[in-house]
Amino acid sequence: MPLLSKSKFQSQTSGVALPLIAMGIGINLVMGEITSIAHIPLYLDSVGTIFIAASCGIYAGIVCGIISNFVAGMIFNPTMIFFAPVSVVIGIFSGFVAVRGGFRKPIIAAPLGIVQGVISALVSAPIAAFVFGGITLGGTDFLVIYFRSIGKNILDSVLYQGLAADPVDKCVSYILVAVMLKRLPLSLRVRLPQYAGDMRES
Repeated sequence: MPLLSKSKFQSQTSGVALPLIAMGIGINLVMGEITSIAHIPLYLDSVGTIFIAASCGIYAGIVCGIISNFVAGMIFNPTMIFFAPVSVVIGIFSGFVAVRGGFRKPIIAAPLGIVQGVISALVSAPIAAFVFGGITLGGTDFLVIYFRSIGKNILDSVLYQGLAADPVDKCVSYILVAVMLKRLPLSLRVRLPQYAGDMRES
């Protein structure tokens, strides 16, 4: 059966997946707001999306990410709504990584998180640059300001900021998710829509 299909969508967004998706949204909102308030040069607002994509599947991860962006946009920072395409990319990539055992161990997940970060930076840079002028009220805005101060144009500044922060952010996020998956009880794992290779090791 293909990874992306109508039956996959139904299985990944119903049953045991629904409360997990709600939990993933909550993780995204809490982690994202903490880093924003503390001006930490990371986001960590996609940990929930990555966890859901890895445990429930790509569709579930996409749903978790998109809803997270819209809720965060309505409650905390309106700019988040425009970055929903980035969450879609994160859900797709992390879901594919999971079925290939990419979250089996943190040491395996870490470099894949760096790759995810580069992809995320390439997708988010044009949005941040052309919609918001590079300033999104996030904890990494100071990097954009720095690159602008040394003469870089707005798109380059946002891209360099993303390449400086996103790989680290997603590396940390992937490690956290790998640890979370390892700590899931086996009784819960076998009920997950995506019982991926990274969770079969026990």
